[in-house]
Amino acid sequence: MDAAVTGFADSPLRFDQLVLAINEGERLLGVPYPSPSVTMRQVSQLSGGFCGQNQPSYAARYTGDPYVVDNSVIEVRVDEDCHKTFATIAHEVAHTWFHGNDPADSIDEGLADAIELQMVAAYQEGQEIYPPITYCESYRNINELERGEPDRVSSDQPTGFRCNYRLGNGIFGALREYYGDDEFNKRIAQLARRETNDKRRENTISDIRKVFGGEGPALEIINRWYDGQPEMRKYRHLDAVRWTYPPTIDGDYLHFAGQTDQPGMVQDFVLGKDPYCSQFVLYRYIVNQEWVATVSDPLLAGWSYDEIPKVVMVNHDISPDTGEFSVTAKINGNALAGIDELSLLVRNRVTTDANGACTTGDIYSQVPVVSDSIPSKIKTSRHYSLDVIQWVTPPTTSGNTLRFVGQALPGAINLTWQEGYCSQFLFYERDEDGYHYIDSLNPLLPENRHWTGHITGEVTQQRISADGTFEALVKLSDNALAGYRNLVLLVTTQAVLDSGTNKCGESDVLSAVDIR
Repeated sequence: MDAAVTGFADSPLRFDQLVLAINEGERLLGVPYPSPSVTMRQVSQLSGGFCGQNQPSYAARYTGDPYVVDNSVIEVRVDEDCHKTFATIAHEVAHTWFHGNDPADSIDEGLADAIELQMVAAYQEGQEIYPPITYCESYRNINELERGEPDRVSSDQPTGFRCNYRLGNGIFGALREYYGDDEFNKRIAQLARRETNDKRRENTISDIRKVFGGEGPALEIINRWYDGQPEMRKYRHLDAVRWTYPPTIDGDYLHFAGQTDQPGMVQDFVLGKDPYCSQFVLYRYIVNQEWVATVSDPLLAGWSYDEIPKVVMVNHDISPDTGEFSVTAKINGNALAGIDELSLLVRNRVTTDANGACTTGDIYSQVPVVSDSIPSKIKTSRHYSLDVIQWVTPPTTSGNTLRFVGQALPGAINLTWQEGYCSQFLFYERDEDGYHYIDSLNPLLPENRHWTGHITGEVTQQRISADGTFEALVKLSDNALAGYRNLVLLVTTQAVLDSGTNKCGESDVLSAVDIR
């Protein structure tokens, strides 16, 4: 690199990234950086809501041709909407080689993106870069786009001009896949030399046909994207997850299910307070994504959150050995109202740093979230992740009667009073903050006796089979559970009652299930 580099004096990181991008671009293309000087400056806003721009200025080295780039001025936004700063720098550096003008912006942007993706892959030490979106809702192909000549606008709203990036990504992404990186870069180097040697020259579709071959599969790719019917990619969908039930929102519930292509990629949820982050995250958009919410892990009954989560797990079934997973989450309040183009990202289980923020991890999949109906049986909340009870009939109320049928390990459940032991069944209310204890469910008294005093509910009939199946009929006191919004029946292992303090000893949670 012989260019004089200035800018971002207060940020050594950004300066080093600029130098790295120039050197990496020269290595990929085998063409020296086509400007003797480059200046990079930070800006607060750019027209059209873009994160960067490159403004090459030209000068004649002698009277007449050729014209060359005299100075390359790169402007970069650094804010929460433009957090992928190195990718922006890499893209704008590439524009010094590829700086075409209308109507060939798709060629210019597509070539710059092709170099950017390779630079980012090298900078991130080989981390895989996934295919970009190529969908354009305004134009069917590049020919229509060039004839439409959409303008950049002073607005953060997407415009037809963004199709230059998407259709450009389509044609050069397909050619790059066909030729492989080494041969692809040799061919676009010819375009770089031509464009940077003449201010008045811009690469056109004729140049693309000439450089990439005038016949065979390469020509078919070019023709399909230029004036045919290309297959556009509307969403970036990675192959690490096969979705059997795509992420779907129905009212206050989010549900999704699938299987990873390798065992162990998706792990069971971690209960309680721990240094691990959830593997499921909601973003707005897939490209230029904005964090919306983490799908929070379920809580142990009796615990509370430090901060009320927007979306929390209430029911899931995960098999790390096979990679299968099924997840149902509850959306608290209107946390996701009005958010369009919502996507779900699946990543590996990462830890938090010293500040409590999630560290960088591998991405397994990112797909759009759709709005549709979810079967009622899926929306039945179970809450507790290590649920060892199979509910044949979940706890259901009718008037002042509560009934439930389930199956546990033989001998695990007792519904009859035993002196010196506590009840295994407890009433809780669950809200956005956690679980709140209400009362114990009084077990069945022998010899047709009944509990006296204020009680919430008592077992009046019960049956337990040798295989662990149990059934109970419960009488509730008048209005005993009135006013509670989200009632949960908690089942624990049997705890010993301390006669001195009248408090129950430690027990393990077997299940926490909604009372309907």
